[in-house]
Formats: sequence, structure tokens, C-alpha cells
Amino acid sequence: MTLTAVLLIVSAYLFGAVPSAYLVARYIKGIDIRQYGSGNMGATNVMAFVGNRTGFLLGTYDCLAKGTLPVVLANLLDQSIGVQIGAGLAGVVGHAWSPYMRFTGGRGIATFTGVLFGFGMFYEVMILVFVLGVFGRVIFHEAGLWTFLCLLALPPLAFLFGRDPALVYMTMTAVPILLLKRLTANGERPLGGHSMIRVSFTRILWDRDVSRKEEWTERRPPWENKGPSKDGGDNVLR
Repeated sequence: MTLTAVLLIVSAYLFGAVPSAYLVARYIKGIDIRQYGSGNMGATNVMAFVGNRTGFLLGTYDCLAKGTLPVVLANLLDQSIGVQIGAGLAGVVGHAWSPYMRFTGGRGIATFTGVLFGFGMFYEVMILVFVLGVFGRVIFHEAGLWTFLCLLALPPLAFLFGRDPALVYMTMTAVPILLLKRLTANGERPLGGHSMIRVSFTRILWDRDVSRKEEWTERRPPWENKGPSKDGGDNVLR
């Protein structure tokens, strides 16, 4: 591997690791987004607690800047498809496990969608966005489960659309990475009264620790009801 390739992949990781959701929530609302709702440093949680427009713009940034840009840049520099894939996945890993945030981060779905865009896998993206939007959000209101199903469907879709074998292998590599992030979350211990086996099951399927969505996505930090400053939760990593 050339020095250029190494620098591209390392740079993609460090750039993807910039905690955009945390910074945006801090700047606009003065809150630690890790202490709200799902605790995820991603666009969906920002939509819920900062604003829909802000969350949409953040998701677009995470997708195109962290996911698409490294792939396109590697292509423009005449790097092999292996290096392009490495740069794209490095951005995803950086977003999910940021060294700037003690190796915590977002789920990486938007960033990986950007990687798919970078390789021109538009059919796969359109199908997955349609399924997730219609079934996950509009009909069943269960985006976590439908995201899981979409991830499982991605490698077969890439194969059926006749993608380069390297891209099929890329999806097969990315899916366990993204599921590992769901399983480990940000290092949180299971809530009291819940076994690790049960929590692992709900994390993989629904991307949360409990069965009821509202108990997880509508959480607020305790100091909002007890009086201490909202800045008091900075030492608690989600």
C-alpha cells in the first residue's frame, strides 16, 4: 500500500471521527446530546432534541462529507477500488468510534449510505430508503428494526444488481461493523433489571436496551427535573 493510500484512509478516519452531532447540539442548544433520548450522537437524535431541519442537514453532512467525499477523493487520486473502500469504511468507523470522544460515536448508517453513494450504488440506496421510510417510519414507527432488516438485505441486493465483487464484499464487511456498533452502543451498561443477553437481543433488533420505544427515545437527563445545570452531564459518556 502506498503512502498516499495510507494517508487517505487515516485522514478519512480522523475526519469521520469529528463529533458533528455533539458539536451542533452544543452550539445550538447548549446540550450534551449523549444525555438525551437514545443517547446516540447522530442525526435522528438531533432531529428529536435540536430540530428537524438541523437534524436533516446534519444527516446530509454525515452522509456526503464523511461517507461520499473520501471515496470520491480516492477515486480522483487514481487509487484502487480497495483503497476507495478502505477510505469509505474508515469514515464509518471513525464516526462510530471517535478518538475525540473516547471512542464513542454515532451509529454510522448515514455515513455508510454516503459510501454507497460514492460508489454509485443508487438502486440499493433508493430501495433501502424507501423501505426504511415507508415501513420503518410511516407504517410501523420502528426505524431500528427496519434498519436491521435493511442491513441484512444489502449484500444480496448488491449481488443481484451485479456490482463489482469488491463492492459486494464491502457490504458484507460493513454490515457486521454496523451491527457491532448497535450491540456495543457506546459502552453503556444494561439498565437495572435487564440481563445482558436480553439487552444484546434488543440492541441488535431495535437498537435500544428496552422493548418500549418511548422509554428509550424520550429520556431526559435527571438534572432537568432536579435542578442542576444542564452542563452537569458532560462526564457521563453515552
